[in-house]
Amino acid sequence: MKRWIVACIGCALAVAQTQAQELIHLTVTGAVAHPGSKVFTGAPRLADAVKAAQVHRDAYIAGAALMRSELLPAQTRVKAGLLFDLGIIERLSTSNEREPAGALAHRVRAQVDAMPITGRKIVHTLEPHALQSSAADNLPLKDNDGLFYPLRPGTVRVVGAVDHDCDLPHVGMRDVLGYLAQCPASRFADPDIAYVIEPDGVVSVRGIALWNRSPPIPVAPGAVLYVPFGHKATAGLSDPDFNRDMADFIATQPLGGAGVGP
Repeated sequence: MKRWIVACIGCALAVAQTQAQELIHLTVTGAVAHPGSKVFTGAPRLADAVKAAQVHRDAYIAGAALMRSELLPAQTRVKAGLLFDLGIIERLSTSNEREPAGALAHRVRAQVDAMPITGRKIVHTLEPHALQSSAADNLPLKDNDGLFYPLRPGTVRVVGAVDHDCDLPHVGMRDVLGYLAQCPASRFADPDIAYVIEPDGVVSVRGIALWNRSPPIPVAPGAVLYVPFGHKATAGLSDPDFNRDMADFIATQPLGGAGVGP
């Protein structure tokens, strides 16, 4: 009898532990009717979270973001690497000719340092109806996920190897060159390419020189244009992926994030 009671107690504890493990915690912020923390059981998916939050009609779906805690360590390492590389550029720029490169690296380093580690995951869509109709897009929720639905911004931001960051009014059908013309590049910028960070976090490279100029494509509201550091500034760095890492890290910042979001 005692063995049976002990066994039953053990079964009850196992069931309780299993149920606790199945709890999925989620935080929803931004343009939704029901923001805040939510708890799900079983096997919830993105559509379940969106339904519970009730996304506003005026939410800017193109800038919606999914944050996952499992991505925090990798993004932390990328940020640390960028801060290290920018510190090297600053320290190497000791001559009068390279002093402006050191000042540029110092300014950008402070901006990167202010950017939070978000855990943003790039997804195909977070549009509520699309999530309900597409099993491929309707990803399973994971514990401590975060969802953010911003309002539509009215600007495009230019950052990186520029004389100063620029918040420019969004103009329909204006392409990358149109915005870059309004934000003077540093003489230590790469003259051939620019990175476009879309509101959904997707990064692309655009040719901006005469020899490699990309076809004009309109820039979306809330996009960030990253002007990369050129060889004059990065000479001596051991990491050839510095500029790509910079663009990818900026892409982890949801609209309104520290230092980059319009």
